[in-house]
Amino acid sequence: MHNYICDNCGAYLDPGERCTCRDTHERNLQMVDELLTEDQEGQMVLKEAMENGTYTRL
Repeated sequence: MHNYICDNCGAYLDPGERCTCRDTHERNLQMVDELLTEDQEGQMVLKEAMENGTYTRL
């Protein structure tokens, strides 16, 4: 029996299989960058809300 385990996430892999955890992580970070921005106080805000003027501080 072979012990093919991803060093990054610990997933068990078949012989020759490549884990996609790093690709998925990079894709998720890219999506966050596309969707969010920071306001003046450092609060994360949806870019769409800032662009449409629907974001207001309480």
